Amino acid sequence: MSESAGMGGWAGCRILVTRPAHQSAPLKRAIEARGGEALLFPTIVIGPPADEGPWQAVEDRLGEFDWLVFASVNAVTAFAERLAVYGLAWPQAPGYAAIGAKTAAALEERCGHDVLRPPDFRSESFLELPEMTAEQVAGRRVLLVRGEGGRELLPQTLAERGARVTRLPIYARRPPQASPQPVHEALVRGRLDAAVLTSPDTFVNLLDVLDEAAQAALAEVTLVVISPVTARAVTGRGFAAPVVAPEASDEGLIQALDTHVCPSTPNNHLTEAR
Repeated sequence: MSESAGMGGWAGCRILVTRPAHQSAPLKRAIEARGGEALLFPTIVIGPPADEGPWQAVEDRLGEFDWLVFASVNAVTAFAERLAVYGLAWPQAPGYAAIGAKTAAALEERCGHDVLRPPDFRSESFLELPEMTAEQVAGRRVLLVRGEGGRELLPQTLAERGARVTRLPIYARRPPQASPQPVHEALVRGRLDAAVLTSPDTFVNLLDVLDEAAQAALAEVTLVVISPVTARAVTGRGFAAPVVAPEASDEGLIQALDTHVCPSTPNNHLTEAR
């Protein structure tokens, strides 16, 4: 962090946070601790999947899998909630794996087992682990726990290596129900310095609720994204390349904001506009 960040150097810096509501509090606190202002507008609502069939197909045979692989913290939380509802314990037979340090930490806390994890948050890194080579996974039964509509790179690659992969969509991402009026107003009045985007869906859903004027204004705002996957979603819609956080975490987003956005923000221009 820069020295200015620790001294409230973000005064007058206003940042749109699009994380789901239950995940936005830590980032909001971090922004405000540095003197900035967070405008919360969750562009994703996390809820149950539309189809319970995949869960019903595996709930009685969770212990038969060789690996349970979790794609996100939301997947861990939703899976744990489902076990509780059905009165099931975490299975003992499978190995546990997670993509990303925070997902692994959440999974270890819930399941009580050691969790295999890659050095970063990318599916590509997970597939490079020695435990995921063709020699290791051929014939193995893998349950991939994730949200609806997840990336296909991991299950397809494991299947090509001979694994028997079952996809379990354990939660769904839905568009927001809240009024976007505060975001419209902030954008068209030039009162946002940055927007934080934590998945392709957060960006696409944001665009879907903005009118043409607000979308044009968003193109003038610094977009800070959590990963290269989200960056590709941004540029794929014709926007300039965003700032990519050095790691996929709130800490990485704060570092990106501190380096690229907030220290250069005049301390009074937003205050005067209000």
